[in-house]
Formats: sequence, structure tokens, C-alpha cells
Amino acid sequence: MRVVLAERRSPGERSSLEELAALARTLNHEVVGVLEQVRKPDPAYLIGKGKAQELADLTRSKGANRVVFNNQLTPSQAYKLSRLVGVEVIDRFQLILEIFAMRAGSPEAKLQVEYARLSYEMPRIREQVRALMSVEQPGLMGGGEYEVDVRYDMVKRKLVNLRRKLKSIASVREQRRKRRHRRGFKLVALAGYTNAGKSTLLNALTAAKAEVDDMLFTTLMPRTRAMRASRMILLTDTVGFIDGLPPWLVEAFKATLEEIYLADLVVLVFDVAEPLPEILRKFRASREVLAEYPVKVVAALNKADLIPREELERKLKTLNDVTMFAIPISALKHTNLSSLIEIIRTNVSGSREPA
Repeated sequence: MRVVLAERRSPGERSSLEELAALARTLNHEVVGVLEQVRKPDPAYLIGKGKAQELADLTRSKGANRVVFNNQLTPSQAYKLSRLVGVEVIDRFQLILEIFAMRAGSPEAKLQVEYARLSYEMPRIREQVRALMSVEQPGLMGGGEYEVDVRYDMVKRKLVNLRRKLKSIASVREQRRKRRHRRGFKLVALAGYTNAGKSTLLNALTAAKAEVDDMLFTTLMPRTRAMRASRMILLTDTVGFIDGLPPWLVEAFKATLEEIYLADLVVLVFDVAEPLPEILRKFRASREVLAEYPVKVVAALNKADLIPREELERKLKTLNDVTMFAIPISALKHTNLSSLIEIIRTNVSGSREPA
């Protein structure tokens, strides 16, 4: 599918179009054009009317059959943009939901994706109801309003049912964790931004054969394996972090994220080949995610083999000055993994206070 990417951002705000492009490629979309605007949000089109017309012209000239906005769109904005542009217009969260649906292999993952999808749909149903009420005569119940109202109630019931099932799954996970602790196992979560190399690191440290792909969200459900060097230490590969996830999407994957929050140690995996400001930003964002949980954290700077030694040393100095101890590794080439293993062993032997 040929897509045009669009983004509205405020002055001084960082662009996230590169990440959006990576999300699009994960769905095998071909990015054929990009449109950006720095301004306050427009209530009708999000971007200005003139820029919206420019988007329509760009979409036609590039032969695109979909437009993806990096910003969250209201149903009204998506509808108006779609009519103007002439093709489907979605936002990044719809794109992420499509990726999740594609990646969901286990029954639990499918439940979580369905919960997220319906949570996304709920406020849009409300807006449809408001729109219908504005055109119906006061005191009359139009057929369209009735249908949407029925749909709203049905979605609400489904969400209650899914929430109950997910709560049951979370309870099973918690019992499993308690059994492992009683038997003396230590739990280590591999966390960090998507595509940092967590699955490759899991494979390197265990006998796992987790799927490794240059796509986002290769891992949707946690995978737990025993560490080869110490069978009493269990490593879990978790779903990757991504910027700006809304609360309803985080809630849908709460049971999965608890594998991080309730671990004895979190190994935050970063792509050290990225620019230093980006690594620092992701580090701070990751620590914010974990801030309210009393869990130890160490940083593994993956893909160290991809940059010159001088650049690596410069990044290490900066990172060690502003963060906790960080260790450079290459999960692919097994570089410095013995040092990482010793750090893991040392940290899981103590209390669960933050490092």
C-alpha cells in the first residue's frame, strides 16, 4: 500500500515522522510522501485548510491510497480529511492497532488487541451519537441514532467481558510468578524501545529462538526463558516501548507490562548506534515509565559493534555521567555478554530497591 505521512506539531516540538515511517513499513506500506506543519491544531482538519488541500494534492500526485497522521485524529477530523483527500485517513494509533492485530499470535494477545481496539472505538461511537443528535429533530429518535446507541452498548458489554478475562489472565501470571519465586527463581525483564534488539539479546543469553526482525513490535507477548549461564535466572522479552501511547492502549497491555514492573531486575536495552540525544531522550522516557515501581534497572547499550570505538567511548562517558551504570554489548556478535551476565547476577542477588 502506498501511503503519505502527515504530522502537525507545535513550535519546538520534536518530529516523530521517522518512527511513524518505521511503523508504516512494519505493515509493508510504501511511504511515497510526507507533509508537515508547525502550528496550533485546527479543529476542522487538525492542520490548516490550505495545508489540508496541499495534502490532497500530494496524495493524488503520488498515487497514494492511504494517509497516516502521526497525531491522534478525532472522528470528525478523519472524516473531513478523508472526504477532502479522497482516500482513507487514519492516525498512528489505528496503525499501531493494525500492527498489534497482525502480530497477535496467542489467545491472550488477541484478547489484548481486541480490548485496545474497542477502547479506541468507544469515544468515536459517542461522537457519532452527538453528531446524529445534532441533525435529528428534538424529541425524535432517529433510526441511525438508535443503531449507534445499540452499538455503543454492545461495545461497552464486550469491554467488560474482555476486562474480566484479562484480569483472570493477570491473576494466572501473578500465581506463576509467585511459584517461581518460591522455587528460588529470579525474574529479569528485557525492556526498552521497540527494535532495540531485545529478542536478539534473549536468544544470545538463553536457548530461545525468538523471532528477530527489523520491524517494530516483533514481540507482542512476553517470552520467558532460563539464562544459559544460570538456570535459576529467568529472562523475559517484553513488548517494546513507543512514544506517546495513550492510556487506553497501555491499559490493554497491563498484564504484559507487569512482567516489567514486577521483575527483580529490568535490563533496559538501547540502540547505541542512534544519536546521543535520542538515546538520552529514550532513557529518560523509559525511567519515567518505571519511576513508580521499586525495581532495579541496568542499561545495556546494544549494537556497539556498529559504531567506531571513539564514538562509543564518548557516548558511554555521557551516559554514565547522567544515568546509572551502562554497559556496551552486541547481542548479535555476543560481545561483552559475559560482563552483562555478571551484572545481572550481582543485581538479582540483592533487594528490589532501585539502582
